[in-house]
Order: sequence, then C-alpha cells, then structure tokens
Amino acid sequence: MKTNYTTDTIALKKIMIDKKIETILELSQITGINRNRLSKVLSGDLQPTADMMKKLVAALEIEPEKAGVIFFNPNLRIA
Repeated sequence: MKTNYTTDTIALKKIMIDKKIETILELSQITGINRNRLSKVLSGDLQPTADMMKKLVAALEIEPEKAGVIFFNPNLRIA
C-alpha cells in the first residue's frame, strides 16, 4: 500500500506568523521560491519538491524533526 503525504499548511502558516512573515511575496523573496508555487504549497494544492522543502526549512528555521512532521504528514483520506 502506497502512503501519500501532504504538507501541514497550517503549521507552516503559524511559523510564518511567528517569524513575522506576513505575505507569500515576502516568503518568496526570502526563500527564492516562485510566489505562485509557494501559494500552491500553502493552499495544499502542491507538495513541495525537496529543494523547496530545504529552502523553507532554512528560511523559517524549522527543526529537522518538526520539518519531517510538517512535510511528510500522512494523508489518510487518499487510498
């Protein structure tokens, strides 16, 4: 059985708030990730690539254990 993962977008948005990053454009400028792609990630429409995850983890200073939970959240709704 294949496991599908989703990104915990609520956790990412909370971290953005904690870091006083108010907009996707601002996060885009900090990470170097295209704002349209970031928008899709934060809305749950796109699972980020490994490179995007690395940039988000660095920019938002996310601990590795927490990053694993955020980016590899099992999606139990998809069979």
